[in-house]
This record gives sequence, structure tokens and C-alpha cells, in this order.
Amino acid sequence: MNKELLQKLLQPRIIIIVAAVLAIVVVGITYVMTESKPAGAYVVPTSGTIVQEVDTTGTVASANAVDLSFQTGGKVVYAGPAVGTHVGVGTTLASLSGADLQAQLEQAKAGLAAQQAQLASLQSGATPQTVAVAQTSVTNAQNSLTQAKQNIIQAARDAQVKSDVAIYNGVDPFFNNPHSASPTLTVSSNNSQLVISAQSGRITMESTLSAWQTYMAALPSNASAIDVASLESETSSNLSQVGAYLDQIISLLASATPSNSVTSAMLQTYEANIAAARGNISAAVSGLNSAETAEQSALSGLATAQSQLTLTQAPPTGNAVDAQQAAVAAAQANVDLAQAQLNKTVITAPISGTITVNNVHIGETAAVGVPVVSMISDSKFQMDVYVSDADVAKVKAGDAASVILDAYQSAASFPAHVITVDPAATMTGGISSYKVTIQFDNNDPRIKAGMTGSANITTRTDSSALSIPTSAIITQGRSTFVLVQAAGGDHQVSVTTGIASASGMTEILSGLSSADHVRTFGQAQ
Repeated sequence: MNKELLQKLLQPRIIIIVAAVLAIVVVGITYVMTESKPAGAYVVPTSGTIVQEVDTTGTVASANAVDLSFQTGGKVVYAGPAVGTHVGVGTTLASLSGADLQAQLEQAKAGLAAQQAQLASLQSGATPQTVAVAQTSVTNAQNSLTQAKQNIIQAARDAQVKSDVAIYNGVDPFFNNPHSASPTLTVSSNNSQLVISAQSGRITMESTLSAWQTYMAALPSNASAIDVASLESETSSNLSQVGAYLDQIISLLASATPSNSVTSAMLQTYEANIAAARGNISAAVSGLNSAETAEQSALSGLATAQSQLTLTQAPPTGNAVDAQQAAVAAAQANVDLAQAQLNKTVITAPISGTITVNNVHIGETAAVGVPVVSMISDSKFQMDVYVSDADVAKVKAGDAASVILDAYQSAASFPAHVITVDPAATMTGGISSYKVTIQFDNNDPRIKAGMTGSANITTRTDSSALSIPTSAIITQGRSTFVLVQAAGGDHQVSVTTGIASASGMTEILSGLSSADHVRTFGQAQ
């Protein structure tokens, strides 16, 4: 039994597996125990053109008919050329109503223009005109604050005058010796406490009004030298005292009894005068409060204007430029998306040829994916290739392509373009893929049916991309980052990636600048 087991273990396949496992273990231990790890190399992001491509293979076939359908539903507004009409590449064959999609496209373009203008402004710095506008805002805010303070001063003076009138003209007519240290009432009341409070209160009012007059007379003639905060506090306190005293007088008159010297008619007149005085004091309080609110608003406006001026004069930071470049890229993506949605409402001729079927009728509702127009190509050959589900979203009709045929490896590539992308997947060898038909641009006599070759489809190009080697990009879960060289050692920087090229470069939309030094690993350095 042990002999049989030994024979099984000594089989060549088992020996190879065991040897491979041992080799992996040895390499792992050596890596862990070795102090020096692969350091990679540092590169700086490059700015220039990056091309996103899809590479595939296929077989040349004779070009026959091309069936075309709408990629979205809607109402038909153009039915296109009649059967038998010869059309060139790009000719509109049918279209749907797309007013709302056109509006979305225009809105996206406006958003892109705004972001581009903001980036240009940020990169160029503040212009003299921009600084002048910001400075004017500060000046206007300062003028508003000065006016607000003058309004407070005026409100305080108005309050002082109304308080004098309220006491001297409203209260004093029913007092004997109102300005003395012993004022007495001429009205009678059964409430002795109210009488005492009114007479002692008049003494207090005399002191308050006198001190108030002295305070106001001592204010500087230059309004800018006045302590507005102290003025507001003094005025508010005095108004409160005057108002409270008038409330006492109202209570006194309500309890007063007519006499030979003070008739009922006189008491009614006194009550009316005090009510009017109270109204004037309330108006003075309201005016002061409004002036204080306006001053606070003016102070806030001045602070905002000064901050904006400082921000305008400050040079742009690298992070601000990077963030704005990312905003431009996002706005461009919105434009591309809106344009793609609008393009789905139009069927255009992907090849030069003759219309053989036209089942489009104005006013009808078109269905998605149902062939409505067919045409025969002028070209003799095309190539059917298959694209993975990971790449099919990148490919669209009209994309340029170049084909290298296996029979002519030393010859230049043959220009071509995508004419159709099947909407449904095809299972080939248990793998899901999508058929893409490529039309050769020229009737080259070297091209023959049945030839095999490779096709390179250009799906997107960015002429001003900031890119780094794909090997520098690290992905952990949902996080994407790179290692950037710094004085204290490498540190992680989160990045937003764009398109990736077949040459091993990836576009960086945000997170890096052209001055950063990024660590790369692997072969693409």
C-alpha cells in the first residue's frame, strides 16, 4: 500500500506541482526576510495626447447590406432618402424629435464654457479690472457702513428730542415746579402710591434728560469719531426709562378724579397727550433698532467685500487649479453624454452606398433596435470582430480603426471605421462578447475575403491630458491612489482616473499636478 502511494507521489505531474509550491514559498520567505524591496522609479505626469483604444481580431468578409435602427425611441420627424438613393458616409437617413435633448446639450455646453472660463481666470490670476471691481465693492461697503452709523447718530438725536417733548410738553402741564427738586401734581388721585411714584419719577426724569442733553452736546462734530456702540447703549437705556415713566403717568391719569382746577375734559386732554408721547417714544425705539440692524448688515457686507478682495488678489493655489481642471473634465463629460444621447435620435449612413430599404414614416413612433433602413455598401469588404462586454461601451459607430492583415504584416495598416455594434451579446466558447462590424475605407486590391487580422479601434482621444504610467496606480477596494515623493518619504494621494491607453498610460483627472514625482512599478515606467 505504501509502495503504491509512493508511486503516485513520484508521478511527473505531482512532482512539478510540489516543486512549484516549494518555489513560491521560498520566494515569499526570501522577499519577507530581505530588507531591500523593489523601489520602482519616479516619474512626473506628462501633458499631451492620450488615446483610448480597443484591440481585437477578426476575419475579412464581403460587404453586403447594413441594417440600421434607432438607439432610442421617439416620434419620427425626418424619413430620409428614398429607396435607390446613393448616399455618402454621414448622410442623415432618419431622425426623431430631440428638442429636449438639444436643450440639455446646449445647457451642458454652457456649463463647460463657464468652467473653462473659470479655469482660465484662475490660471491667469486676477486682472486689474477684477481687482478694481473688488476694490469698488469694498469702497461701497465702507460708504454703506458710514451711512449706517450716521443713521444711528440721527436716530439717537431724534430719540433725545422726542423724549424731551414727551416729558416737557406731555407731562409737565399737570405738574407744579416740574424742574425743581420738589415737583407736585395738580391732578388728584385716590392712589397715593401712584402720586408718590409720579412725583419722584419726575425728579429722576429731570436728572436723566439733563445728563442726556449734556452727553449729546459733547459728541464730536466729526461723525467718524463718535463711539457708535456707546451712543446706541446710552440712547436705548434713556428711551427705556422715559417709556417706563410714561407708563406710570398713564396709570396715574387713569386713576385721577376731576376737580375744580382739573376738569374731566382736561384729564382727557392729558391722557391723549401722554398716549401721543408714548407713540413717539415707541417710534424712536423702532428707528434706533432699524438703524442698528442696518449697521450690522453693513458691517457684514464690508467683511464679505474685504474677504473677496483678498481672495481676488491672492495667487491661485495648485490644489485650486487641479480642482478646477477636474471640474472642466466633468463638464466635458456632461457635454459628451448629452451629445451621445442626442446622436441616438439620428440614423446616419455609416458607409457610402445605396438605400435598399426605408421603412421610416414621419409622425410614427420608432422602436428601439428595430431595423428600419438598409443599404448596400460601395466597398467590397468589411471585417467582423468581437469585443468583450468590458470594452463594448467604449465603441460606437463612426469610430476610426486601423487593420493589420496577417498576410501583409510588413505592409502599412489599412484604414477603416466602425459601422455597427450589435446590441445583443454573442456567446463564443462560453465567453460573452459583442460583434462589431468594421468597414474598410478603401477598395484595396490586396484585401481578400477570408483573410485574418487584428483591428485597433480608436474610441476616444484627449489632446490635453495629464497622464502617468498605469503601473503607478494602486487600487484598494473603492480607493484609487498613487505614491508621491515627499521630503519625509512617499505619501498616498487619492486620484481620479480617466481613459487608459494601450501603451500603458492612464489619464489623471484630479489629484496630481505636473510637478509631482510619482512612484511607478512593473514594466510600464
